[in-house]
Amino acid sequence: MKAAVISASELDDGLVSRWAELQAGTPDLCSPFFSPGFTTLLDPHRPDLRVAIWTSEGVETGFLPFHLGRGGCAAPVGGQINDYQGIIAAPEDVPDRAGFLEVPSLAAYDFNHALGSQALFAQTAFWHATSPRADLRAGLAAWQADVTAKGSALKSLARKRRKIARELGPLTFRPHDPDEAAWERFLLWKARSLERQGARGFLSAPWLAAFVDDLRRTRTPDFGGYLSTLYAGDRLVAAHFGIRSRTAWHWWFPTYDADLPTYSPGLLLMLACIEHAAEEGLHEVDFGRGTQRYKQEFSNRERALCEGSIARAASLQSVARGSRCHVQRLANRTLPASAADILRRAGTKVLRAGLI
Repeated sequence: MKAAVISASELDDGLVSRWAELQAGTPDLCSPFFSPGFTTLLDPHRPDLRVAIWTSEGVETGFLPFHLGRGGCAAPVGGQINDYQGIIAAPEDVPDRAGFLEVPSLAAYDFNHALGSQALFAQTAFWHATSPRADLRAGLAAWQADVTAKGSALKSLARKRRKIARELGPLTFRPHDPDEAAWERFLLWKARSLERQGARGFLSAPWLAAFVDDLRRTRTPDFGGYLSTLYAGDRLVAAHFGIRSRTAWHWWFPTYDADLPTYSPGLLLMLACIEHAAEEGLHEVDFGRGTQRYKQEFSNRERALCEGSIARAASLQSVARGSRCHVQRLANRTLPASAADILRRAGTKVLRAGLI
């Protein structure tokens, strides 16, 4: 295979079509983060966006969108907002480390949500995790049976659904709510939620705010952004902004009315999204990497993810990232999980690994 790099703006209809074909051919690539639409929509907002393309006998066999930074250090497309990373290629065509480093101008590539099923990333990773998901390939009833077998979460939500409807008004679910007032309320709730956690303001980066605004106005059969809402009577009680591909819905930015925690409105909205996804024939609702209780209770499958770096030998990038990998793997074996995770987060900040 040969590797070349183009700017994302150079992707023509033929390349986009081939990219979509490769994505559709591998179930592990169903996430909307792997869709060509995610990259092409982001391109006007990030001049550092590039696409590596591998070819064999004149046919494109793999794509990797990335941001090219100083010294040839690269981050996955979207950086910190990207919950799925990897090579868009058939499993047998994913390059090995040597083939990956043939990409021109690339000195190092930092990943933090790469597919564990792609050996290129799994073998160089220093951290492994999973992305829980509601797998709907066998239908809604099969998912419900799997979740019910694990506990009483669905029964509890059924009671809360009846309670909130009785006390606040009938529930109305909107898969995509075009109401600008709902969008403004979503932004306000999300900002306040992050403030309570001591995190940065939601959409604080100008490029991110502009991209998300474009994304919420984009809806095609293969890719789009969706503001889903739940109302009790006339009152908005929960909202979620996520993205969808043809077969997968990614649970991305959820929030809810903080005055109504006893009703679990966020979980009621999530359940409504899962039910709607099943009606539309989607294969899954992916909750994203994490060990939050709701992800464990409402998932019936999970996908392996990993974090690490790939760097050229005998370079400053290689020395720094090799040292980090060694120290992190040692910490994983010897420190409590919480301490090892703190070290991992600190390493990301110091190297700005995977961040844009």
